[in-house]
Amino acid sequence: MARVTLADVRHAVDQEWAVRPESGIAWPDRHPDRAPLTEEYSRVTDPERYRVVGARAATWASALVRLGLARSEPLTVPPDVVGVGVERVRLVPTVPVALPLEITTRSLEDVPGSVVDLALGAPPVDVGIEPDCGCDACDTGSADLLGAVDDAFVRVLGGDLVVVVGPRDRKIVASSDEWSAAGWTRGVDDAIRRARRGERVGDRTLVSASWWAV
Repeated sequence: MARVTLADVRHAVDQEWAVRPESGIAWPDRHPDRAPLTEEYSRVTDPERYRVVGARAATWASALVRLGLARSEPLTVPPDVVGVGVERVRLVPTVPVALPLEITTRSLEDVPGSVVDLALGAPPVDVGIEPDCGCDACDTGSADLLGAVDDAFVRVLGGDLVVVVGPRDRKIVASSDEWSAAGWTRGVDDAIRRARRGERVGDRTLVSASWWAV
């Protein structure tokens, strides 16, 4: 069996996306030539169009399963989770040393499937959310948004992600070219280097392996 590459995955995602009804939802950057207005930060003009986010994530999940890179396991939604149309699925990679991914779709302005959370490992650790804000001020158009969803999957599944979890909700999420840290005021670069060397840092350290051939 031929090894599946990232190019193969992207091609499969594009093929499946082309036949989805949500692929016809598109809109431009709201303010390509100006700064956002103050009132745009508290306004979501058309939350329905953010359904492309959940649809794009579902396309990634379907493509990964179809290419034999993962199997899909539906998950129940805990009774304490509030919100409209919350759905969860776990993707278990076929690469033994890769980490499972949980995908949760939820609502923005009561529109199901308009926000996607990605969580890695077992038990899962949150490593990504798209969109991180859906207000008009942060709306740079559908192309940017879909690109951000794609980038999130590649970053999480591409084999260079490091997650360090510390006490009191401290967390570092680092890829090869960027990192984010919550509750970590110093020593982030050192923690990332140590984690990549295989050392345990904090309460828990996750180092992902690629789901596809690199």
